[in-house]
Amino acid sequence: MAQVFKNKKLRIFLYVFLFIFLIACVICLNIPFVKLNDFYKNSYATQKEINQLKDSNYFGPFIGVEINEKDKMVSLNSSATEEDYTPEIKFKLFNLIPIKTQKIKLIKDDKVMVGGNAVGIVLKMKGILIVGSSPIIDSDGKTIDALEKSNLKIGDILTEIEGESIESISSISKIINKEENLNKDLTVKGIRNNVEFETTVKPIFDEKSKLYKLGVWVRDDASGIGTITYINSNNRFGALGHPICDNETKSIISLSEGELFNCSILGVNKGVSGMPGELKGLFMQGKNEQGLIEKNNEYGIFGTIKNDSNLLKDFETVEVGSRLSAKPGKAKIRCCLDGNKVEEFDIEIIKTNYQNYFNSKSMVLRVTDKSLIERTGGIVQGMSGSPILQNGKIIGAVTHVFLSDPTKGFGVYIDWMLEQ
Repeated sequence: MAQVFKNKKLRIFLYVFLFIFLIACVICLNIPFVKLNDFYKNSYATQKEINQLKDSNYFGPFIGVEINEKDKMVSLNSSATEEDYTPEIKFKLFNLIPIKTQKIKLIKDDKVMVGGNAVGIVLKMKGILIVGSSPIIDSDGKTIDALEKSNLKIGDILTEIEGESIESISSISKIINKEENLNKDLTVKGIRNNVEFETTVKPIFDEKSKLYKLGVWVRDDASGIGTITYINSNNRFGALGHPICDNETKSIISLSEGELFNCSILGVNKGVSGMPGELKGLFMQGKNEQGLIEKNNEYGIFGTIKNDSNLLKDFETVEVGSRLSAKPGKAKIRCCLDGNKVEEFDIEIIKTNYQNYFNSKSMVLRVTDKSLIERTGGIVQGMSGSPILQNGKIIGAVTHVFLSDPTKGFGVYIDWMLEQ
């Protein structure tokens, strides 16, 4: 080793190598790999956020950003519209060496009206949902569990019997007791685990009612209380941030139609460890309809607010912030705890999760507002959909509460909801 340091050329080479190595280490330590990972196949951003990436020092001194505006020009000169434009972003080391290229999905709504209002929700199912078994008494006086012996299962959604659509619970009895359908195997169509299926079922004659029956308990609607997250410029709304599921089967309710109604919050059952709380509200089904529900999916419920709805009054319009704007730190939520009054409360975003596919648990939240904790214990049922605001932007919605600690919960990025 001593001979190496006596050799001037080798000594110079070693010094140069160490210098370059140290420079490379400094550069690598300053490359924001975590931020670069925010950009992937299903990344969303507003046009303003995309422009800010180029204009600001978002990625530090070593990473340059180039936005391919040529793609936009080609897109708009073809049959596509501006809504179809998908910006391509190139990330370059020293603004020279390409290290990553990624197309970003453009969020169409740069601004929306922020919700927080409690609403009554009524869903009419597409078909009828099997929620349990209904015993049948046969001619011998024996109790028969027809569901156990049939090809049907709890959680199945029945849509057709013998080619006739099932419009309501009463239509089942009408169809299977038609003269041409008596005492024979009937073809049944439905949905099981979100997949269409077809099978045959033979109804059993019930001695007590003197009618043929399938021997199942069914449901064709659902209702409850939730919170509006946003309304956009086209009066399209998003709420909840998660689907409405049947209580017994936990399956997503297949929606035929639905309605929103004015709701007044009368009180709160406080949440405690192991027992989630809930908002107690009152709404009159069929009166004061505020909008139509057109979708019930994993992202929440979505539809159109009526032009004369009082939900459109006194709403604040704010900028939309994609997951790029969501950061750990102070934030606020809006919700209704008393009557129709929307209030704002302090929270802290503990963690923002990397997501290249949908998950309603995008962020981990903690309620820090003493007033909210005193009144509700934290996050309670009915607050799902409460908008989350950070730095003046709407970035998401509350979706779940921790059973072990009601002051903590999850939120979903607003990106996923706005695309519905």
